[in-house]
Amino acid sequence: MNKIVITGGLGYIGTELCKLYSGEARYKNIIVVDNRFKSERVKQLRDWGIKFVHGSILDKNLISGILYDADTVFHLAGITDVAYTKSGEDPQQEKIIEETGVNGTRLVLACIPKTCKILFPSTHVVYEGLKKTKKDITEDESTHPVLTYARGKIQSENDLKSSSKNFIILRLASVYGYSTDTMRLSIMPNLFSKIASQNGTIQLFSGGIQLKSLVPLIDVARCFKFMAEKENICREIFHVSKESVTVKEVAELCKNINPQLTIKETKDEIPNLGYTISNKKLLSTGFTFRHNLERSLNEMIVNWSEKSVDPELEYIIQGDNDFIDERGSISNYELPEPINWVGLIESKKGVIRANHYHPVQEQKCLLVTGKYISVIKDLSTPGSPINTRIVNAGDISIIKPNVAHTMVFLEDSIFLNLVRGEREHKNYGITHTIPHVLVDKDLSEQLIQNYSTKCRISGSKNLKPVLSLGLSPLANNLLNSEKDKDELYPLEMTYCPDSHNCQLSYIVPPQKMFDHYLYVSSTTNSFMDHFKHTAKQYIKEFQLTSKSLVVDIGSNDGIFLRPLKDKNIQVIGIEPAQNIAKMALDQKIEVINKYFTDSVAEEICNKFGHADLVTASNVFAHADNIDEITHGAFKLLKKGGSFVIEVQYLLDMINNLTFDNIYHEHINYWSVTSLNNFFTAAGYAIYKVEHIDTHGGSIRVYICETPSNIDESVPKFLEEEDNFGLKDYKTYIEFSKQVRRARDSVRKNIDLLVDQKLVIAGYGSPAKATTTLNYYGVTKKDIHYIIDDNQLKQNKFIPGARIPICSRDMLEKNSPDVVIVMAWNFYDEITKNNQELIQRGIKFIKIKDLENPDFSLP
Repeated sequence: MNKIVITGGLGYIGTELCKLYSGEARYKNIIVVDNRFKSERVKQLRDWGIKFVHGSILDKNLISGILYDADTVFHLAGITDVAYTKSGEDPQQEKIIEETGVNGTRLVLACIPKTCKILFPSTHVVYEGLKKTKKDITEDESTHPVLTYARGKIQSENDLKSSSKNFIILRLASVYGYSTDTMRLSIMPNLFSKIASQNGTIQLFSGGIQLKSLVPLIDVARCFKFMAEKENICREIFHVSKESVTVKEVAELCKNINPQLTIKETKDEIPNLGYTISNKKLLSTGFTFRHNLERSLNEMIVNWSEKSVDPELEYIIQGDNDFIDERGSISNYELPEPINWVGLIESKKGVIRANHYHPVQEQKCLLVTGKYISVIKDLSTPGSPINTRIVNAGDISIIKPNVAHTMVFLEDSIFLNLVRGEREHKNYGITHTIPHVLVDKDLSEQLIQNYSTKCRISGSKNLKPVLSLGLSPLANNLLNSEKDKDELYPLEMTYCPDSHNCQLSYIVPPQKMFDHYLYVSSTTNSFMDHFKHTAKQYIKEFQLTSKSLVVDIGSNDGIFLRPLKDKNIQVIGIEPAQNIAKMALDQKIEVINKYFTDSVAEEICNKFGHADLVTASNVFAHADNIDEITHGAFKLLKKGGSFVIEVQYLLDMINNLTFDNIYHEHINYWSVTSLNNFFTAAGYAIYKVEHIDTHGGSIRVYICETPSNIDESVPKFLEEEDNFGLKDYKTYIEFSKQVRRARDSVRKNIDLLVDQKLVIAGYGSPAKATTTLNYYGVTKKDIHYIIDDNQLKQNKFIPGARIPICSRDMLEKNSPDVVIVMAWNFYDEITKNNQELIQRGIKFIKIKDLENPDFSLP
């Protein structure tokens, strides 16, 4: 068996050389000798099968016992922490450098057999005494050492040449490049990279005009192995240099990588203008360099610079740099840390895994086949929400330490568990895995039944998480008693990069939300004014008469149909909530108390004929069956009729941070872009778009089958959305960050109000209040009660937060110091109706005012 010995194998060059030989350790006897002992490096050598001997190169008995039958010796041992100027030399240190370098090499030469090949690293600084600048110095140039280190290298070169041994001397240029625990930061490119990573200042003496010869670390290791295996090359000296550059050029490359680096040129003198060595002889052997200065500088600066750590508790890595040919595909993944354990785990559809957390390690799972829902909760923050997301085949899910997580499998699946460290016993351990039940059987079954795994427009499974508000109660399902049990469901928005559609990941069965509904449109004057104006506009725009038929899907209490009926226009409402439909019926408005389906459309056509206009206000936000609704609407319409919808506007929601419009009733979050993609795919066309003020910003969209003209508003909206970034996932990530920052501010500001012993009340219990109060972690300890003018909501409780809802009389019985208006979009109307209280000194503020980190009471 070929015996290879590497002295100084834990050093800068030795570390990389060992990596190159690691694959040959099973059939070669490879031994590393070093007087240092570095735990991880020694373990790695042992794992590779490379032997390690801890000892000194000056220990004759040790070295002779190792080298007597060696075939190849890489003699890398020596002192590299040396002075760069005569004035910097320390006599005691110079003695150690000389003894280790010269005597150590002589001992090695004496101990190796005649047949052994020895490779020795010399240095380009053997030319440091040249009086004049010289470029491309060749191997036959006379050396001019000055300092102890260079003189020692020349002495060892002479000892090698005067011996009868088979040697190769490599005179190395300044060796640069990234390494792990063996980094040599005194070398100029490495030092400059460190300074650049700290946004520091590089001082260029004499403007940095000095010449330097440089060579990449990995190429040096490759060159040593190359020369060792070249049997026809022996007793030779080679200069090993890749680049010849000035100090200033290196600094400028660093600044190109990090523009925050400062370069300062000074007039300080330098010993000489430098020199360069030629690599012509080396290249003639067939050796080629594979690395370069710019790439190495970039690696060091990036590795050492401050990183933007992903704030997500769980994030997904997908393979990149795919290689695809007729055999199949290869996808590559870069992990954030090393691994040393891989678990191959099979899971059947419907089962639960994990329900634990890791106090120290990241959890990394590469899903090979199948699909699962990942459920997580941050255990480091009290009251943190439970989040969910879909993990698809090919994804690596990385979950941070102290985050409880559970996997609910939607398909038969196989995944790899990638672990750094070790398990203390079979499944659980104090430092590795600690049980924490996050998902029980009931929640698991709900997730499997109701989780949406693909985009309802494009059908794509590539849904990206935008915002998770945790397990949240149904917004309008108010509690009858404080002791009632909350029904909690995941509330999170996802984004499809194919259709640019945003939707909820978990779809609550509509019967739970709409069979008995508490939202009444006519509660506010501003909403009634909106629909009166809308009715007036449609009468004119669509030339509606007493012979016309208008059908309103999701008609609520008939708020839109009343002003049309007052004009003798025939109207029909479709409303699934029995209690709300009755309100419209009591006003003699024709209402069908059903969910709108294809059969309901047929029923209307058969009984009343075709409609001139079909409308749906915010229904497209609420409905999961938008395809059926759309085709049903056009089945209802006369030829040439229009379908007009109003929806909350995604761009406004992101721009104004009105995330409180996210709740389970709102399955979809629309832009003109996503609606255009949907209607185009369905075979219809948007021909006009209007921006309206409802719900904090909405759009009214006009659709028909074959438009005679497309209004200029359509391309205008599409262009504005594109410029805003609605097609860029980064926009949604930033939105999520802003929401989290808002939560921190609101929580801090409410705590400040509570600490002042103020009596705090709320005004308005719209669905958005349920979202914000639960996400912000606000309870009756913070807000004593909430006023609502809707009698259907009075004497009930906000779910989750359990804050009682009262009539306006409570403001007199228990007068507050501060009223937080939850229905912030009706703030002007609410304050106008409560001027008497304001004049008495009660402060009215919006819940959104508390998002300001610098908030103070007016």
